[in-house]
Amino acid sequence: MMKRTQMTTRVHLTRWLVTGVLLSTWSLSGCGQGLGGGAAFVPRVRILPDADAAGLVTGGAAADVQVAGYGTLRGRVVLDGPAPSLPPILQQDQIKPADAAVCVYEKMPRHENLVVAADGALANVFIYLPKAPPGTKQPEGTLEPLKFDQEVCTFQPRCLVAQAGQTILVLNSDNLAHNTHTFPNRNAGFNSTVSPGEKVGVPLVYTRSEAKPVRVTCDFHAWMAAFHLPLDHPYGAVSGVDGTFEIANLPAGKHEFTIWHEVAGDINKRFVVEVPVDGVAEVEIKVPAQSMAQFEGERSKRVVLSMIP
Repeated sequence: MMKRTQMTTRVHLTRWLVTGVLLSTWSLSGCGQGLGGGAAFVPRVRILPDADAAGLVTGGAAADVQVAGYGTLRGRVVLDGPAPSLPPILQQDQIKPADAAVCVYEKMPRHENLVVAADGALANVFIYLPKAPPGTKQPEGTLEPLKFDQEVCTFQPRCLVAQAGQTILVLNSDNLAHNTHTFPNRNAGFNSTVSPGEKVGVPLVYTRSEAKPVRVTCDFHAWMAAFHLPLDHPYGAVSGVDGTFEIANLPAGKHEFTIWHEVAGDINKRFVVEVPVDGVAEVEIKVPAQSMAQFEGERSKRVVLSMIP
């Protein structure tokens, strides 16, 4: 009975506040005249039932939404068709003689931007939800720091998913100075020299989520590149060298995932998956080979001709 009385009191208070705001608006607008002196302002008021009004007062955060349960998304990404021939990301003459002892050309990947296994498995594909879904289950406790290394003049790993606020330790296994430079849209940029043999790690933290993976480069070695995807939830993954990935603790129901690769960009912005309660949704994501032919490397120079004398 007490709970019902409190609820009714809150609803009456809400209605009283709405009425007060409307009366103030009419008074300021000249007894029904619009703020600009034009047509009369006609208020539209919807009186909420008790249950809806209670939700309006308390706010109803997404984290408090009740879900039927949680499940797992497990899958594999494969290239549909023969892999295109892309220009190599590294030429031997790019390596300075002073760096050649560490940046050993024979040990470095030529096509790190497109890693395809013999069976067509496609690596380094981001699979993620663009927004935190209702019922998001955040990891308990403090998030463990992630390691981001520089080894044989190559970023390791090339593709990384992190949560906003999670520390990324930038390491350097090379006996050569490197530079880590990020180019985010919503976060402050990070640009730091990383000393040779750095084992403790320079802390890098994205405080906000990003809609697309963030490009990372080394200003000392132009061929070095990586991609970081900070999210405000744990529902993101990167396909491995065998094309596989897994995302756990998803709220049961339908979700629209974004599929992204550094060469193709957005492969699919609405990849729909229905996750079962206490079960696993198994999927295979086929990426058209022709989408990888759109190599987004350095743009060629253009000559513009004018007909104006």
